[in-house]
Amino acid sequence: MTKLYITQDDYGFWQMSVEDEAGNLRLLAHHAETSAHLVENAHELVETGRYPDAVVIVDPPRATARVASATGGYQTPPPRKAGQ
Repeated sequence: MTKLYITQDDYGFWQMSVEDEAGNLRLLAHHAETSAHLVENAHELVETGRYPDAVVIVDPPRATARVASATGGYQTPPPRKAGQ
């Protein structure tokens, strides 16, 4: 089953990753200020048939996040599963 994950990266920004049935993980979107838009996009991807069999999994907000300026600036994060 395909899974669409909405998670926070290490900087506190929200991202969306897709995991296919073979377990391959790919980043679809990143650097979002809130999760709401990505959750909406994920449901649209399911409803429009792009990922018709997908489930949408949303991680709760992370307690801590690095500040991009303190770590040398924002960089595109790797894809992430919920709970990681």
